[in-house]
Amino acid sequence: MPELPEVETLRRSLQGIQKRSVLGVYLSKLAPVEATTASALRQVVLDATIIQLNRWGKYLLIDLDNEQSLVVHLGMSGKLLWQQDEIPVRPLHTHMELNFDDGSVLRFIDARRFGTLSLTNRQRDNNPFLARLGPDYLNGALDEKIFLKRCHRHPKVNLKTLLLNQKVATGLGNIYACEALYQAGLDPCRLVSATNDQQLVELLIASKDRLKVGVKYGGTSFRDYLNGLGHRGKMKDFLQVYDREGQLTLDGRGTVQRIVQQQRSTFYCPEVQK
Repeated sequence: MPELPEVETLRRSLQGIQKRSVLGVYLSKLAPVEATTASALRQVVLDATIIQLNRWGKYLLIDLDNEQSLVVHLGMSGKLLWQQDEIPVRPLHTHMELNFDDGSVLRFIDARRFGTLSLTNRQRDNNPFLARLGPDYLNGALDEKIFLKRCHRHPKVNLKTLLLNQKVATGLGNIYACEALYQAGLDPCRLVSATNDQQLVELLIASKDRLKVGVKYGGTSFRDYLNGLGHRGKMKDFLQVYDREGQLTLDGRGTVQRIVQQQRSTFYCPEVQK
């Protein structure tokens, strides 16, 4: 599933759609429209002009000039592609298409349909997906004091589960949570109650650092992820532990093991993470 770096890379790659007006809206019968109706979404977006693109955690927000925003979540396999020249025939599994006044097209393609399309107002207070999110790791609002307070609410959970809890803070998923725990030298099975404040602060620092590096290299592409221009990310080449079971960590400090937590694979190095 695309995490914060992938969605931030997507946001940056789509800056060219700003100031463009939407002249046509296509929604498939299976479009994953949530918390509103397809007709309401179409009415809000049609004839609107895109003001800017924002992001909250793993959600992309396309702000419109009518004080509304189109909220896109890519799910497991979703893609949002901006096509400008020699636009191909609408691909299979295209669930939304926005036609702009310059002839270009923005398409939401999602074969597995785990993504969502929804709406929010400018205050972001009427969308059920955004309402359950904690502060974004990289927007500047998440300082050490806030993070510690939120961590202390969950003393009995392990650190991996803590990082995946989007109510604590939002943006981390399985890949970058594994990488942050490795950088912080913390065992993913360690409980919050067994982790002192300095270690939790180091985990916050590591989380922010790994996310920033992920943005720097355009996100991680294993199978489905592409940015808005159809390009793959390069972060896969810089992952220390993720998807390296039985191999040395990228920096050669130890051998990577895989365990299952919350039905997800966790990759870690017992020689480094205590």
